[in-house]
Amino acid sequence: YYAPDTPGEIVRFAAALLFSTGGVLSIGFLIASVVPTARFAQPLAGIIFYPMIAVSGLFFPIALLPPWLQIVARVMPMTYTVSLLQGVWRGDPLAAHVVDIGAIALFAAVFTALASRFFRWE
Repeated sequence: YYAPDTPGEIVRFAAALLFSTGGVLSIGFLIASVVPTARFAQPLAGIIFYPMIAVSGLFFPIALLPPWLQIVARVMPMTYTVSLLQGVWRGDPLAAHVVDIGAIALFAAVFTALASRFFRWE
């Protein structure tokens, strides 16, 4: 389904995509600040990201998950990223996704703060 018909919708989607990317990258910053080498960071990122993507609503609706996985999905930033991007792609205004934007911003702030706390030059 391709919704963006006007340049404004495309710009709004691009802004949502950049904002979401920053939120997800903050998890990578935290991983990089805690793990000593890239050799260990890559598998750890896979262990974190793949399950998060699987329960985020990207492939199938969260409502189809068992209740305990629905709770897990609601505490993961990728769920809000998927909701924001899917909604904006469908043509929803950004105001309809204030909760998603707030959650992504909160996760980004927390993960970035933790990354800056644990990061050490070596």
